[in-house]
Amino acid sequence: MKTTCKRAATPLISLTLALAVTACGGTSNENKGEPAKSASPSPASKQAAVYPENGLPKDEKVTLKFGFFEGGSGREWFDYAMETFKKKFPNVSFEVVYSPKIGDLVNTKIAANNDDDMFDMFNGPPAGFNDTAVNLIKEGRLESQEDLWDRKTYDGSGKTLKELALEGQYKGAARILDKTYALPMNGTGTGLFFNKKLFEQNGWNQNPRTWDEFLKLCEDIKAKGVIPITYPGTVIGYLDYAFTGPWKLFELAEISGNLKTIESNYRNLELPFYTSPEYIDMYNRMYELGKRGYFSPGAAGLNHTQSQMQVLQGKAAMVTTGVWVSNEMKDSMPKDFEWGFMVVPYGDKPDSTKWMRVSAGGGAYIWGKKPELNRKWAKEFNVWLWNLDVQQAFAEKGGQLPIRSDYMDDQARAEKLQDAPRAMLQYMKTNKVMGETGSFAVTLSAPERAQADKLLNDNRGLIAEGKKDPKDVLQEVELFMKKAIDSKKK
Repeated sequence: MKTTCKRAATPLISLTLALAVTACGGTSNENKGEPAKSASPSPASKQAAVYPENGLPKDEKVTLKFGFFEGGSGREWFDYAMETFKKKFPNVSFEVVYSPKIGDLVNTKIAANNDDDMFDMFNGPPAGFNDTAVNLIKEGRLESQEDLWDRKTYDGSGKTLKELALEGQYKGAARILDKTYALPMNGTGTGLFFNKKLFEQNGWNQNPRTWDEFLKLCEDIKAKGVIPITYPGTVIGYLDYAFTGPWKLFELAEISGNLKTIESNYRNLELPFYTSPEYIDMYNRMYELGKRGYFSPGAAGLNHTQSQMQVLQGKAAMVTTGVWVSNEMKDSMPKDFEWGFMVVPYGDKPDSTKWMRVSAGGGAYIWGKKPELNRKWAKEFNVWLWNLDVQQAFAEKGGQLPIRSDYMDDQARAEKLQDAPRAMLQYMKTNKVMGETGSFAVTLSAPERAQADKLLNDNRGLIAEGKKDPKDVLQEVELFMKKAIDSKKK
């Protein structure tokens, strides 16, 4: 079944990127057919001097400085996108800084307040960039890209990006002040990824459709001496990917018939937040799994690659992670290994909706204080990233979900998907799924909000180990949230 995503005015941190551009040169137009007194070139000479696809000048050289976040998706796909773009538009070149800590460098450049030194384009912005971005937008330092949704692709599809986006990706795209500032170029999703061949060898249920079926699956796995679920305790937010994120909160709220209220409270940061029956139920389920011994006993000391390695080695059956796991672990995967995917079902009816984290991301911000021509070419490059060949390179080399709905129309192209995104797409086709980004409609920067997050994160591992009842923790966390909300009203 097709997946849809909820829209909110501001995005989560995981999903933001940044763009900026630098220009030089001048335009040279011949005007042989016009009288000397004419100051304007003829239509024919204008056409010769610009690209017909976008109306931008062919003769003015532009260099786009790009700050590229080099993470689990690597850089190979991005290098391909740049090379094909330069082949089409030879007057445009790139200067790229590749780094897994590009966000720190962006922060430094923002603080320096030197527009000449700033990247023309960048992705992987620093933590907390959403709040920073609001001020940057008000100062004219970030370029809106909302108009690009109405642009047609360069590869001749004849359709706009909005028309081609996977179901839910346009509405679910991260926005700030209700506008797109980083056009998404890929989809992503999270949940439980598992060792498919191990499941097949033991006859384990690869698609549990109710909470009781999931509990039985975990018990069947444990009976074979295999850890049912592992997660990275040093990156505790990974638990949200499968068990405690807003997508699972909304699933429980839909089941209880209270979705409208719960969603409003979440989006607008209103009370009750952590102490609603649905929120407590969500953490109680993780607590129950811990008490039954279904989580890895050594998870507290694991990072994300170590927990994923447990699955590759057959020590654990399932791991909380994202669709990028194929690419991230490709150098460690045994030859015959294959990833499977499932969503943890919280309902007691097989046909109930399974909520999961699905979002559009991967885009780059454009620095608004760069010359106009640079900003225009930066936008063109973002549109270029929607070409099917670039999407294929991203899917094949970067391990992400393609953002275009027509990607799977070609069987040969579909087979280029890595096994993790392919497994996710297959699950989404065969189950009733609702995608959710987890975005907020408002911001809350009071220090008590950070204290609430810290207190919850400090206790998540203990709850997952079945050592701490979540109810008391959530009530204490709620007190911090109340103080944060009250301070905003003053």
